[in-house]
Amino acid sequence: MTSKKIDSEKLVKINPVETDREHRDTSGKKRPMQRQWQPDRFGRFFPNSLTAKQIKPVLAKARVKMENLTLNKDDNLIVYQYKGRPLIKLNLKDGHFYAPASEIAQHGQEAVQQQAHLLLDNLKKKGLTGAVIGKPVFPTSARQVLRQLKTYNEPT
Repeated sequence: MTSKKIDSEKLVKINPVETDREHRDTSGKKRPMQRQWQPDRFGRFFPNSLTAKQIKPVLAKARVKMENLTLNKDDNLIVYQYKGRPLIKLNLKDGHFYAPASEIAQHGQEAVQQQAHLLLDNLKKKGLTGAVIGKPVFPTSARQVLRQLKTYNEPT
């Protein structure tokens, strides 16, 4: 792909979400768990003064292999991509994460949200964001809910 094609592609707003498919509840059962990030009181996930130079040492300290990382500034966007992972753009104007629609199609919404979570988690550890992570939520399907009902499981 050329950079002009990437620039002209539609960007989709991404909400950072931690997803853990291997989470075990108190009884030891595996249950998928999600924790959604909430922006700070100004509605931003990161400050407008954030720079790529500030992000690099944070990621280096988190033991990210810097040779696999691409981090550039493009106008009011910081472009972040780890090799083999979805590309994420940090919009400094509104303080939100964005990803090209093609990245979502290629990697999936969950993978893009997880990538934004990883970056935001590292920024939080260094005090570069006022965003907070929410409480764990255990998504359920209708089948899981019905299975817990006594009348559904009784033989007829």
